[in-house]
Amino acid sequence: MTNSFETKDQQQVWQVIRAINDAWLKGHAEDLIDYFHDNMVIVTPDGKEQGKGKVACVQSYKGFSSMAITKEFKEKDSSIQVYGNTAIAGYTFEMTYEMNGKSFDDVGRDIFVLIREEGKWLAVWRTIITLSPEKE
Repeated sequence: MTNSFETKDQQQVWQVIRAINDAWLKGHAEDLIDYFHDNMVIVTPDGKEQGKGKVACVQSYKGFSSMAITKEFKEKDSSIQVYGNTAIAGYTFEMTYEMNGKSFDDVGRDIFVLIREEGKWLAVWRTIITLSPEKE
């Protein structure tokens, strides 16, 4: 996916989002520790906190990666808004994976909130929104 974000901040935020996705997709969820704020929270589509705190959130990615084989992951329709030291980034994803012998096709939207601390963008919040697959 090619993006042409207008500002340096938007570009840096997108680099963090890409690094997060690259890490777990390539089987290196432990690397997420470098991109998550100490108070990171992940909220599932049903509104429940899946992880609270950097270590718990890394573990949630590790847990998924250990149970699922991701066959395809696409990002599209990305957007980033920056307000001082806070950024809100979102993108739609399409993902095909296998878990427990079954195949799944998910479409959703990830919304991340990032904050800049000491010149570095860190994810502090992720909300996963389930979308209905597009009908062709």
